[in-house]
Amino acid sequence: MSNINERVGSAAKWSIFTEIIVKIISPITNMILARILVPEEFGVVATVTMIVSFADIFTDAGFQKYVVQHQFKTKEDEDVSTCVAFWTNISASLLLWFFIFIFSNQLAEMVGNPGLGSVIYIGAAILPLTSFSSIQTALFRKHLDFRGISYARIAVKIVPLVVTIPLALMGFSYWALIVGNIVGELCNAVLLTCLSSWKPRFVYSFDKLKEMIVFCGWTLLETVSAWMVSNIGIFIIGRTFNDYYLGVYKTSTTMVSQITSIISAATISVLFSALSRLQDDREQYKQIYYKFLRYIGLFVVPLGAGIFVYRDVVTNILLGSQWKEAYLLIGFWGFILSESVIFHDMSGTITLSKGEPKLLFANNMIQAILMVPALYFSARYGFTALVITSCIVRIQLPIVQTFFAQMVSGIKVLDIFSEIKSYIIATAVMVIMALVMRSFIHGGILLYLSIFVCIVAYFGMLWLQKDSRDMITNILNIAKARILRK
Repeated sequence: MSNINERVGSAAKWSIFTEIIVKIISPITNMILARILVPEEFGVVATVTMIVSFADIFTDAGFQKYVVQHQFKTKEDEDVSTCVAFWTNISASLLLWFFIFIFSNQLAEMVGNPGLGSVIYIGAAILPLTSFSSIQTALFRKHLDFRGISYARIAVKIVPLVVTIPLALMGFSYWALIVGNIVGELCNAVLLTCLSSWKPRFVYSFDKLKEMIVFCGWTLLETVSAWMVSNIGIFIIGRTFNDYYLGVYKTSTTMVSQITSIISAATISVLFSALSRLQDDREQYKQIYYKFLRYIGLFVVPLGAGIFVYRDVVTNILLGSQWKEAYLLIGFWGFILSESVIFHDMSGTITLSKGEPKLLFANNMIQAILMVPALYFSARYGFTALVITSCIVRIQLPIVQTFFAQMVSGIKVLDIFSEIKSYIIATAVMVIMALVMRSFIHGGILLYLSIFVCIVAYFGMLWLQKDSRDMITNILNIAKARILRK
C-alpha cells in the first residue's frame, strides 16, 4: 500500500508542477491575444471548437477511460486492448474529418455562422492528431507515470505561444488560433509517441472491440451529455446573438476555467488513476479521496469567492478594459467553478472510478433538460439575463452529482462538508473583509493591497487550526524540498 501512496504522491507532484507551468503559459498567451484580437474573432474559434470537440467524442468513444479504469487479466490482454483502442480511434477520427469536410458548409449554417465552412474543416485537422496520442496518454495515467505527460503538455502550450501570437500580430485574425492549436497537437502526438514505451502494433480483434464497446457505451453517452452541458450556452448565443457576444462568453469562461484548473486539472486525473486502482479497497479509497479533497479545497474554495468579489480586477488583468461586458460572467463563473471542482469534478471521478458512467450521464441529462429551455427563454431578455440564468442552473449539476457519488462509494455529502468546513468559514470571513474594504477602496495600489490582506487573513485563520496548520506546513515543506533539490 505504501508503494501506491508513493506513486500517487509522485504522480500528483508531476501533475501539479505541469499544471502550474501550463496555467502560467496559457493565461499569458490569452492575455496577449485578448489585446490583439477582438471578441468576434474569438467567437469564430468558439464555433469551430464546439463542432470539433463534439466530433472528438466519437473518435475516442470512451476507450481512453476504459484503458485507465479496466483491470486487465494479463499483459497480452492489455496490449491487444490498447492496440484495438488505438486503431479504432485513428480510423474514427479520419472518417469524421472526411464527413466534416463534406458537410462543412451545412455545419456552418447550422451553428449560425454561414461562410465558415473552410475554417471548420481545417480546424478539424486536429482530430487525427488528438486520436494518435489519446491511448498513449491513457497508459501513462494508468501506470501513474505523469512525467511523460508533463513534458508533452508543457510543449503543447509553448508551441502555440511561439506560433499563435506572431501570426496574430501579422494580421492572420482567428487563423492564428486555429493554426496554433493544430501545431500544438502535432507536437503532443509526436512527443507522447516517442516517450511512450508502448508502440502500436498491427493487431486487431473484433471480439475485443465488442467487449470494449459494451463497456464504453455509457461512457460515450456520458461524454456526449457533458458536451451538451458545456456547449448549450455557446450554441444558443451563436444562434441568438453574434460573434461578439459569443467571443465574450467563450473567452471569459475559458480564462476562468484556466485559473481554477491550476489545482483541479493537476489533481483530478491523478485521483481518477489512484481511485481506479483502489476501487476494491473501501477504506484506502476513502482516505485517498479525503486527502485530495483537503488539498484541493484549501485553494479552490477561496479562489472562486475571490474571483467573484474582485471580478472587475480579474477581468482587467486577464482580458483588458475593453472586455467590460465580461465582468459579471467572470465573477459568477469563478464562483460556480469552485463549487463544481469540489462537488462535481471530484464526485464525478468517484463514479467513473467505480465504473458507473451512467450516473454521470443521468446527471448531465438532468442539467441539459433544465438548461435548454432556461437559456432559450432568458436569451430573449439579453446577454446579461442569459449569463445569470446559466450560472443559476449550473448550481444544480454538482449537487446532484455528489449524491450519485454517495450511492456508489458511501462518501457522504456531510462528510465532504466536514472535511472542508474550515475553508468555508475562513473564506466567508475573507469575503466580508473584502466587501468592507471595497466599499471605500475603488482603485489604485490600495485595491491590490486589499487582495493581499484578504489572502493573509484567509491563511491566517487556517493557521490557528492545528489540522489546517499541519497541512499548510506540509505543503511548504514539499515546495521547499523541491526548490532545494533543484
